[in-house]
Amino acid sequence: MEKHQGPPPEPAPPYPGPPGNYNMGVYQAQPTIQPIQQPAYQYSQQHAHVHSVNPVVVVQQLPTDCPGQMICPHCQSTVVTKTKHKNGMLTWLICGVLGLFLCWFCCFIPFCVDATKDVEHSCPTCNNVLHIHKRM
Repeated sequence: MEKHQGPPPEPAPPYPGPPGNYNMGVYQAQPTIQPIQQPAYQYSQQHAHVHSVNPVVVVQQLPTDCPGQMICPHCQSTVVTKTKHKNGMLTWLICGVLGLFLCWFCCFIPFCVDATKDVEHSCPTCNNVLHIHKRM
């Protein structure tokens, strides 16, 4: 077992700063920042009852092609939307492209496939349309 002999080592001296001829006398004094004086407000009793109300904005994720849970802005109830597929831009575009390539027998297929149609979400309680998910 070793024993420590002698006094503990002294800490290093503080850094003295730049030498006197640093930048050959180009040293410029930095401007001092003065604190800004805040005006003194007088508190009066008539302002004690002023209340401000911040509105609360609820952002909800919109459903896509399957029914989703939403808060109906019309009846304020939490519902699972009912969906209805409607012909949209993608349906007509696929029909036009198939007709352009002379596939006359196939150009009506997009009207039978729900994956090419837009989805209309409505509230089952008040039957108002809440959102239309457009494929294109």
